[in-house]
Amino acid sequence: MAFAVGVINFLLTFSCFCGLALSIYAYTVELQASVNENYEAMCDISEHMSCSKVFTSQYGKGFGFIGKLLGEKSPLNVPNSLVGIMAYSLLATLAQSNSLFITKMSYVLVLVSNLFSLYFAYILYFVLYDFCVVCVSTYVVNFLNMCLTLLKLKKLDKAAKVDSKKKRK
Repeated sequence: MAFAVGVINFLLTFSCFCGLALSIYAYTVELQASVNENYEAMCDISEHMSCSKVFTSQYGKGFGFIGKLLGEKSPLNVPNSLVGIMAYSLLATLAQSNSLFITKMSYVLVLVSNLFSLYFAYILYFVLYDFCVVCVSTYVVNFLNMCLTLLKLKKLDKAAKVDSKKKRK
């Protein structure tokens, strides 16, 4: 039992580090593209396969709506990649705990991440008419994190029920 949860923790942490690397890369591309209009990122493959186009769009900051709601200069209107850096760092940290409560909090975080993945996939395809390799990779990481966190949650919940039954006897 403990070994299986340990493996899940390792895989979840590894997945978070992949998401973290993608988010750092996205932030770097966004910074470079904002400073140098001739900057061409490795992920800029063609006119309709351009991550820098996506990262520098109105949807690349504040989820595309924070600036409209709170103002462009709001401290919450940060690049989405920075939110990704914080979220993946937090999830990697939380993954080290085998607390049922912490794992439930982690699951809420990955569910929200996946809802934003769906939102951004819609924006990417139907609004920007673009394909962003980095973005789609983060969607895959988010989905994997959701599956791993759910698996961990089920294992911990099952272990808690077994422990509860032992204590009643």
